[in-house]
Order: sequence, then structure tokens, then C-alpha cells
Amino acid sequence: MSEGHACGCDHCEELMQPYVDRVLTAEEHAEAERHLEGCSYCADRYRFEAELRIYVRDACCEEMSPELKARLVALKLPEA
Repeated sequence: MSEGHACGCDHCEELMQPYVDRVLTAEEHAEAERHLEGCSYCADRYRFEAELRIYVRDACCEEMSPELKARLVALKLPEA
């Protein structure tokens, strides 16, 4: 067993998505916070996940050019 797994990283991994989604109970949230404060590996993973969500949210809001829309329509597979 690696040191990361010994310090609770496996459980933190289970809590990561609900933590980012802010759907944990108060107790689970506090547990995740404690782990993230003491584990730079998981803290880095959390920051990456949070930044990725911001990037995706921003990218989804950008208007697509008519040329790109036409190219995407052309790629659509015919329905069977």
C-alpha cells in the first residue's frame, strides 16, 4: 500500500466529486477539508478538477461560429 492510500486518499477520491459539487454532509465536507489541508496530492487534484469545471462551463457559454456548426453537422452520422 502506498503512503497516499494509507493517509485516506482512497476515501478522499470517493468524496472528490461530491465535494466539488457541494453535496456532502457537513461531516463529510469537514472530513474532506481536513484531508485536503494535509495532503498536497489530493489538494492538487481538487484544484485541477475545480479549474477544469470552470473551463468547461466557460467553454459551453461561448457562441459557436456558423462555419464550425456547419462542419459539425457534416460530421453527423446518418441515422440507421
